[in-house]
Amino acid sequence: MRLAVEALARHCAERPREIAIVDADGAEVSWLELAARTASVRALVCKRSPQDARVAITVPSGWPFWVAVLATASAGRVPCLLPCPLPGMIRDRIERELGDDTLVLDQGFLDEAACSTAGVDRSATARLGTQSETRGAILLSSGTTGRSRFVVRSSEAIDLIGSTLLDEQLCARGDIVASFLPMPHAYGFEHGFLAPILAGARVHALGRFSLQSARDAILAGATTLPLVPITAQALAEAAAEVRPTRHALRCAVTAGTSLPATVRRAFKVGFGLEIVDLYGASELGTIWLDRGQGGRPVRGVEIRLLGGDGTRGEIAVRSTCMLTGVLDDDGRCTDATADAWFHTGDLGVRDGAGAFRVNGRLKLVFDVGGLKVNPIEVEQALERHPAVRRALVRPISAGEALQRVAAEIELRDGAHEPNILDIRAHLEPLVAGHTIPRSIRVVDELPKSESGKLLRDPSTGGGSIPPVTRRPKGLEARSDREKYTKSLFDETARGYDNSSGAAFMRSGRWYRRRMLAKAGLKPGSSHLDVGSGTGLCAALSQEIVGPTGRVVALDPSTGMLEVARRRGVRETVEGRAESLPFPDASFDVVSMSYMLRHIEDLMLAFREARRVLRPGGRIVIFEVTRPTTVGLRHAFDLSMYWLVPAVGVVASGRPSTFPMMQYWADTIVDAARPDRIVEALDRSGFIGTRHLLELGVFSCYRGSAPLG
Repeated sequence: MRLAVEALARHCAERPREIAIVDADGAEVSWLELAARTASVRALVCKRSPQDARVAITVPSGWPFWVAVLATASAGRVPCLLPCPLPGMIRDRIERELGDDTLVLDQGFLDEAACSTAGVDRSATARLGTQSETRGAILLSSGTTGRSRFVVRSSEAIDLIGSTLLDEQLCARGDIVASFLPMPHAYGFEHGFLAPILAGARVHALGRFSLQSARDAILAGATTLPLVPITAQALAEAAAEVRPTRHALRCAVTAGTSLPATVRRAFKVGFGLEIVDLYGASELGTIWLDRGQGGRPVRGVEIRLLGGDGTRGEIAVRSTCMLTGVLDDDGRCTDATADAWFHTGDLGVRDGAGAFRVNGRLKLVFDVGGLKVNPIEVEQALERHPAVRRALVRPISAGEALQRVAAEIELRDGAHEPNILDIRAHLEPLVAGHTIPRSIRVVDELPKSESGKLLRDPSTGGGSIPPVTRRPKGLEARSDREKYTKSLFDETARGYDNSSGAAFMRSGRWYRRRMLAKAGLKPGSSHLDVGSGTGLCAALSQEIVGPTGRVVALDPSTGMLEVARRRGVRETVEGRAESLPFPDASFDVVSMSYMLRHIEDLMLAFREARRVLRPGGRIVIFEVTRPTTVGLRHAFDLSMYWLVPAVGVVASGRPSTFPMMQYWADTIVDAARPDRIVEALDRSGFIGTRHLLELGVFSCYRGSAPLG
């Protein structure tokens, strides 16, 4: 922090009229104006707080943040970097953990300091030259296995990490840094504030990311882009529209979560630039930089992989820039590194050349657009709602480089199910906006261990979920049922497409094609169609994936697979959903079409699907769902038991179609409801699960295999 204050004084003396920072609203602040505003706020900080006091800074990213931090540091106080607006759950902790004499420095405080640029001169430099000893800073860490915590970093450690970023050429004098980062976040603090001030670079604080603002920044001559993987992906995909014929970009950095290789390649093609993928932590600063060849530790960092032979395991770090300690509930600073090694909670691997990469997480915290989400804190906020007994928060996948927040809640006895908008309104003053769940689902009971502990890994939930509430009479035994259905489908295979197609007005092809495309199926993909039947879905998939892709139709009926082969499906396999004859991580997409009711255990089948999916792969399930309203339900039952079988017989020309369609109707009536199917997907380890209902009866379920 000392170096940052000295750098401000130096830039003010050497180039006072040069622009230092441009805010999202276009306001430009020169080095001289920045120094004057800093001096004004510093005077009020000294007046309002005792020496060595902690100052809770909650102001917008941009020049207000720069001024607040520099003023606090130069006054000899300890800046504590907090989000803006300040969530209620964090506000409640300020007095208890930071101390009752903590000064809150917000926008109102800045306005009171009357930071006017009128009549400023070089005397601002002299005023800054009388600063007290700088005392480091406090950052709000996301936490690894519990709630977030206040992390104390020394002034020397902060200076070292800033100097390292300059040594690594991530920021340099003359740079124009186009930053969408929230500056209170450790990544934003280092790349949107610390490194630019030390280097004397100009920062354009652009606020919320958009392709238009990124394009405008690049056109305006931006040389450095600190990003997160999802914004890097968006830029790479729109490079042709965003990138001018010539650009000045020399450095792009991502952090927050691991950068997918596909995004790295696409960005290099789009901008001719290798992204620097940064791995770090609030407690440690930057740990390693990956320029496409694996992570290389920065100066002063040692890394161990705990467990096994030292080539894989939990990442532990010892660094010259690491934290001093963390604040206890009573505000005292407790040494967090008694053994001098900090356990990150991340899992990593090291290759033969000594390069590192992250390949998993032990910790609960997950990333949303490069920002951290601590599920425990969101759960605590949810449980403040009068209707909620317990809550469980998890990430859901919204794309290769993006996760969103989802929640499941148990209601209190006698409580009415709350509206999702009511719950979101309840959360807004308590937690940061990016942590508010996009989907909130009410469940009868959250998965718990025998001791009552929430089972956060859905794959550890155990148990089974049957696809139906009861089996047809005479077919209760699995062996009898499998023999019956195999014979039934073998006999009806030749007329099956005509009967089912007529029954559902030939809607199957366009509906399946649309949903497969939404699930991410594209040229070159690999697709396993489980319960493929006559191969309608597999044949459509072959058209999508093209000659470079792979499509496998799997079904227990040899008669059905024979029809699939005649249709042109290139690869057919006889088999069942509960025991897939394929290696782990073999496919990009797994589909199941109108077959859930014919399997024994949803969780067993879904776990098998997850096993054969590659990380980030998708499952898509097509089903027919019985309506819930009485009138529609009666009409549906009448149609399914009599009208649909009769139409099927006429269309197929086979009387055997009638009992087959009636058996289908029996299983639909007694099928598990959509919430149970989603629960089975969740507990089988899928993330991003969702249920889509069209025309009142056509259900599509989707989910993703975790990336880690």
